[in-house]
Amino acid sequence: MPKIFFLLLALGITLSNLQAKNLKIAVVSGYKKPILKIIKLYEQKNEVEIDAIFGNTKQLLTQAKRIDLDIIIGGKNYLSKRGKLNFIKYQEIGIGKLVLAFSKKIELNDFNQLTQKYIKKVAMPQPKRTIYGMSGQEFLINANLYEKVKERLYIVTTPLQVATYLVANEVDVGIMNLTTTLANAERIGGYIEIPQKYYSKILIVAGVLPSCEKNVECKKIISFLDSKESKEIFREYGL
Repeated sequence: MPKIFFLLLALGITLSNLQAKNLKIAVVSGYKKPILKIIKLYEQKNEVEIDAIFGNTKQLLTQAKRIDLDIIIGGKNYLSKRGKLNFIKYQEIGIGKLVLAFSKKIELNDFNQLTQKYIKKVAMPQPKRTIYGMSGQEFLINANLYEKVKERLYIVTTPLQVATYLVANEVDVGIMNLTTTLANAERIGGYIEIPQKYYSKILIVAGVLPSCEKNVECKKIISFLDSKESKEIFREYGL
């Protein structure tokens, strides 16, 4: 099973105790479930262990400057422009999709319903730290909704937290990615996809760092991410 170090930064715990011999993959938390499935499958096939680290993009980029990460999986635009890391290459995984998910308390058929009084709280990831927070804010501005709903926005750390609040019926609507939404589909009311024209294209990639070049196992898992088996898992989760 993969060793998971989820949001250790938020708890003030260092990652220096990660086993040096293990491949280290950092993943934005919105893609936790599909990546865990793929890592588990890879470990079973190759009899190896992989250290998987999950958190928001800013946390992971900060950690990459402190320890030798091999791969970071997230939005290419954010990784390339804000990370200031020496990525060797980016391997495309899929296109991320922004959605409005809603709790079981309400039903949403159109994003303009966000202005209705019965929608009292809308959860969204942090715009300055996450891919889908940035995209969510971009959507609200481009759809001329931001000024109308800004007082009802509830900003959280990650898409996973958005889902948690939706499942608990503590918010009415959540702005997040399709992958996290599908992973919680049975526990929420439903979702609608936000038209692509309202936000910039989200290309999800595996950013390969220099330490990967020295690691045979790293090169193998990069190829595995592009395999038929992995692609089926990504499609299952909306990528």
